[in-house]
Amino acid sequence: MSFEIDTQTIQDLGLFDENPQRQTIFSYFNKTKTFGGRVALKRMMQNPLAELNALKKRQNIIMFLRDHPFSPRINSGQMDFIDHYFRLNKSPLRSNAFDSFFSKYWVRQYERNDLYLIQAGVENLVFLIQEVEKWVNQASIEGSDPSLRSIFSCFQDYLRLPEIKMMLQKIKEKPKSLRAHLYDRMFRVKYRKETEELIASVYLVDAYRAVAETASLNKLGFPEYVDSATPQIEMKGLFHPLLRDPVPNDWALTGSKSLCFLTGPNMVGKSTFLKSLGVSVYLAHLGFPVPARFMKTTVYNGLVTTINLADHMDRGYSHFYSEVNRIKEVAQMINSRKRMFVIFDELFRGTNVKDAYDASLLIIDAFAQIKQCSFCISTHITEVAEKLLFHDRVLFKLFDVNIVNSVPFYTYKLQDGVSHERLGMLIVKNEKIIELLAASQGKPPE
Repeated sequence: MSFEIDTQTIQDLGLFDENPQRQTIFSYFNKTKTFGGRVALKRMMQNPLAELNALKKRQNIIMFLRDHPFSPRINSGQMDFIDHYFRLNKSPLRSNAFDSFFSKYWVRQYERNDLYLIQAGVENLVFLIQEVEKWVNQASIEGSDPSLRSIFSCFQDYLRLPEIKMMLQKIKEKPKSLRAHLYDRMFRVKYRKETEELIASVYLVDAYRAVAETASLNKLGFPEYVDSATPQIEMKGLFHPLLRDPVPNDWALTGSKSLCFLTGPNMVGKSTFLKSLGVSVYLAHLGFPVPARFMKTTVYNGLVTTINLADHMDRGYSHFYSEVNRIKEVAQMINSRKRMFVIFDELFRGTNVKDAYDASLLIIDAFAQIKQCSFCISTHITEVAEKLLFHDRVLFKLFDVNIVNSVPFYTYKLQDGVSHERLGMLIVKNEKIIELLAASQGKPPE
């Protein structure tokens, strides 16, 4: 079964963005050296996994490359030449010297660019094969996952091809004797399929290496997967990977607990925590390292978040109706996917307090009855907590604030309990908005 993640969740968590200037979870991991590696990494990140063995295989590859780092001498420009070379819809060069000379000096002007691309493609491809040969000779992959050994077996099989072995030997003896006409047909005709598989494997290694490098540079932890009848998840030192100086927190839903009820006033870090949590669950289902010192989790069938929900005016939806519709979508996902991880930030903020209270209590109580899913829900309507305090499946957590001389100081540390703190009016007063409005009317400040 695949892992379910929808467009709203991808946007909430900032996983991808077409704007290259905007930092995303993808850009955080994208330390690839080639465009093909970038494509391989993005394809990997767009397809989370819900199968334990597949997750462990990918995790083992990344962990091995983290513990045995290497920096391959490949770059995007070099690989672009190779990609252009394989896309050329031109007959291969003749392998005899006379025809090669004729093609080079008597060819039509508009075809000379194709000849240049063939020459450059062959030269860069030969350089790549030499680099792959170094990887194979230097890598110690005996203790690695079979999937990584399979990739290197592809490299070894290619290097054992008779013409490839002969070519490498000849180039070692006479490094400046490379002639494109001798190898063009071999690459684009005789061994085209094998060469394309080699290049695809190079891109895959580039993608894995980028994730391993990110794990090492940022001291990320690798999740431990547990097989349990009911969902269990535990994190220590959880933080958001895109923050400059994040405050780590510990959090868990274990035993009989299936729903976390999160409270706290404005600006204390609730939304950032929920995003950190969602990002970690997502990364764990890629087999990637996570922004935490420790993580233990069961394998879920999907992740769904509602953090920055639009009102969809183009469809005639109010914000409240969009919220109701989103909860209905989540209910349908739970029914079809069964084991889901669900995050809601501020249920029913788009309606009046009475309806928000009644609807929040109704939905949160219904969520808490579902044993096969995990929920984390924040709310400003703390009165709901009074009705849930004795619910044995609900965990109560809060972010608090210290107020000194009317100035709030945020700790961003997660604590047990329910917060009834209100900061809205204090923030409004501290920003002196009333004084500004009075000044606009010519009134003296009070």
